[in-house]
Amino acid sequence: MTAGEWAEDPNFEAAPDDEQIRQSAKLRAGIEFFAEYGFPQASYCNVNALNDGIWEFKLGRVRISFFDTDGLGGFVPKHRVLDRRDADFPEDDDYWWIPLFDDQLRLGHCFGKNSQKTEEDDLAETIRVREEDLQHDRS
Repeated sequence: MTAGEWAEDPNFEAAPDDEQIRQSAKLRAGIEFFAEYGFPQASYCNVNALNDGIWEFKLGRVRISFFDTDGLGGFVPKHRVLDRRDADFPEDDDYWWIPLFDDQLRLGHCFGKNSQKTEEDDLAETIRVREEDLQHDRS
């Protein structure tokens, strides 16, 4: 992938513009649902923990990083819950592994992903964007 361009997605031969618009609307609705309820509506998009308290919304190859904050420049990393007994949600909930986030979710770096592993450049950019955002809140 080069700056400003998306590499061809091997899963689509030629996605029509209408499909891209539907995908954008679906992702936006999924993000809004997550912000409202604290867990994903998987039919729209899903979430995944990346690193250092940064998470991602994902739909197909599209990823949008996010983190939570108090809105004053404060940040406490929220990590994927590994043990059901430590869950903020009931143990039998499908999303027991998602922690409770602060009131404000902030979107960060957007990127495409073609493999299981997130590229180091994208991880670094998610952290850079988070730090810039938090610094802005502190000033």
